[in-house]
Amino acid sequence: MMEIVCVDVSLLAPPEPMTCIIKALSKLQPAQCLKVIHRREPFPLYEKLQALDWQVQTFKQASDVFHIYIYRRDLQSEFSAYLAEQAL
Repeated sequence: MMEIVCVDVSLLAPPEPMTCIIKALSKLQPAQCLKVIHRREPFPLYEKLQALDWQVQTFKQASDVFHIYIYRRDLQSEFSAYLAEQAL
């Protein structure tokens, strides 16, 4: 079962959100997913994550609230199961 680790970077000024997210990713255990709460979509981060083979799913909650899930590519099925549970 996937464990969600949450960080809220919505009140941080650039470049602090990117630094905080990268630091949190470096501490993730194999079966963990990072949930980031952000005030915008961090497009430069997406490029870095793709190059490092991370998967990203972004959900816009409001005009200035984004929930960004970052997980290892091999956890795709676990993440899909997590999303299905959340929909119940």
